[in-house]
Amino acid sequence: MRQLLVSFYIMAMMSIVVSACGTSTDQKDKLSRKDQIKLKQYIIEGKQLYTLHCSNCHQKDGTGLGKLIPPLANADYMAEDLNRTVCLIKNGIAGEIVVNGQQYNQPMPANPKLTPLEVAEITTYIYNTWGNEKRIILVNDVAEILNGCGNAD
Repeated sequence: MRQLLVSFYIMAMMSIVVSACGTSTDQKDKLSRKDQIKLKQYIIEGKQLYTLHCSNCHQKDGTGLGKLIPPLANADYMAEDLNRTVCLIKNGIAGEIVVNGQQYNQPMPANPKLTPLEVAEITTYIYNTWGNEKRIILVNDVAEILNGCGNAD
């Protein structure tokens, strides 16, 4: 009887472990292993580029600078339009924008020397930081978006 209980206990524990592993895998990002590695690489490189090109104004934590520089963390402006964000990183912007209900009218300088890969890495970093969803913005997609920036707005 005791051996039967031990066997039952072992089977029950194995069932729990297997189902727990299955649940975490199902909930894990639906990216392939290769894309998960690429996502991590883009985020690491993007953080360095963000620190160099963006954090002076938008701050290390993406909160912006009061009523002068808009936040990137939880910014509806970014969430609404990835293409616009990609274009802004490369080409800058002048004029009024509204982010999370707050008006901002400080020009953002262009970063014309950034390559499509660097823009993809920065964009991937900011779209995967500060509680944002996990997704990779690929260099090919960024290159296509950048080709259409002059036609946007």
